[in-house]
Amino acid sequence: MNIVKKIRLQFRKPEGLLGSIAGKLMANVGTEKNEWTIRLLNIQKDDTVLEIGFGPGIGIEFTSKIIQDGKIVGIDYSEKMLQQARKRNKDGIKKGKVELILADVQDLPPFNLPFDKVFSINSIIFWKDPVKTLMDIRALMKKNAVIAITIQPFTNGATEDTAKQIGMEITNYLEKAGYTNIKMELKNMNPVAAVCVLGVNR
Repeated sequence: MNIVKKIRLQFRKPEGLLGSIAGKLMANVGTEKNEWTIRLLNIQKDDTVLEIGFGPGIGIEFTSKIIQDGKIVGIDYSEKMLQQARKRNKDGIKKGKVELILADVQDLPPFNLPFDKVFSINSIIFWKDPVKTLMDIRALMKKNAVIAITIQPFTNGATEDTAKQIGMEITNYLEKAGYTNIKMELKNMNPVAAVCVLGVNR
């Protein structure tokens, strides 16, 4: 297996030295789409928030700066990303605003609080059964809670049309999972546009 393919596979479940490199790459290129996604969610200072696939913890860090009386919980199934995210968010963890859990979205752990907002960035492409997983996530959400699923496609030759097509697929998943008021947002970014699809748990 060549080194490029090995690095690509690391974005699924970063491990070892290559996992550390993948985490740094995600941190370098992920800030803009994390901030954009979180702004679209209109997170309030007392919200309880769940991030699925937190990677190096960029979205967790940004959200914890907004939240004052609420909490941000994150799950990721990479031990390497858990280590990086804990280091990045040590102050939020110490204050009790941040909780990071090693877990797989296909086997969600129990939570002791329902969520106002949920977001996931460049993670749904790795889910084995997106519709079932989105239904399981819905069960963790408050009534009228909002979910945001963001993807920036990095496949060879990806364009804005690629992002739109992915957005339509995610829209279909959310509809089948029972979400309503679904809307799709696009953002021009380098090297290719990102798409965010939002839905409401009615």
